[in-house]
Amino acid sequence: MIRELTSSPFFGIVLSVALYLLGQKLHRKWPIPIFTPLVFAIVMTIVLLLLMDISYETYFIGGQYINIWVTPATVALAIKLKKNIEHLRANVVAILSGIGIGVVFHTLLIVALSLIFQFNEELAATLFPKSVTTAIALGVSESLGGIASLTVAVVVFTGVLGAVVGPSIFKWLKITDPVAQGVAMGSGSHAMGTTKAIEMGEVQGAMSGLSIVLTGIAVVILAPFGLFLIQLLF
Repeated sequence: MIRELTSSPFFGIVLSVALYLLGQKLHRKWPIPIFTPLVFAIVMTIVLLLLMDISYETYFIGGQYINIWVTPATVALAIKLKKNIEHLRANVVAILSGIGIGVVFHTLLIVALSLIFQFNEELAATLFPKSVTTAIALGVSESLGGIASLTVAVVVFTGVLGAVVGPSIFKWLKITDPVAQGVAMGSGSHAMGTTKAIEMGEVQGAMSGLSIVLTGIAVVILAPFGLFLIQLLF
């Protein structure tokens, strides 16, 4: 009976939606990081699958129908950007330079870590796209010879971490400008960070959505140079 239930496409859908809604309810009552809806849903899904001995493949029979909406949802962020286009026009130089410098620093950081910890080229290629959305990250990782499955894992971890700690970092560093907050969330923790940015405000969500695209383009351009630099230094 349980096997028949879990093998149904509705199992993955109902489980994902129910845990997310439960996370929302808990977060409204106790606004602590672990109850951030996205984080709570991911952690509890993993826990339940392990306790019930259900394979990821079984869960994904239904989960895939939620997954296919990730790309359309990301594209739909352009609606928010259109509504807040004046913020882009007023801060275009700061946004482009900030994202560009951030991606350059991130690329050099991966190169430095590869040299310090003796990462091989395959592992370095896996890590270069960790701060961009999954669709772009997989393309970059595979083209550079990285490990696709591990890339997905580090992308998810980076996104969850940024969504959880981002607002606290803003408070600690006294970063109150909504454009700066949105750009930081989108460029540092892609779609998951954007989910949190939307909760923070309309402007944050719009700038975060824009940053996903710009960061993805910058990583596609710079990641091959980072791998080439590693090849030269090793």
